[in-house]
Amino acid sequence: MMNYHVLDMIGEGSFGRVYKGRKRFSGQVVALKFIPKTGRSEKELTNLRREIEIMRGLQHPNIVQMLDSLETDKEVVVVTEFAEGELFQILEDDGSLPEEQVLYISLPPAKGQCI
Repeated sequence: MMNYHVLDMIGEGSFGRVYKGRKRFSGQVVALKFIPKTGRSEKELTNLRREIEIMRGLQHPNIVQMLDSLETDKEVVVVTEFAEGELFQILEDDGSLPEEQVLYISLPPAKGQCI
């Protein structure tokens, strides 16, 4: 983790823990997802590595960008942009989004369309 300072834990689930972090020397705030290798089959690890490579190629203004990934003997670490909880808070408060809003978030703008 030489390139990142690990700060506060912001979430935990069945797949691992997520921490708020900061990239050294730039100060960029990031999210660090630590995924333990222990208890995972080689097939699961291969699928995880494949998913990371797919994530690396995703470019969309409404998708959190994967910035980096690294692997140690005990875990896989995925580094992404740190996204404040605005969408999470909306879903927590309202339970869902209207279909029009989902389309707006998920589809790229049409040519010539201003957003």
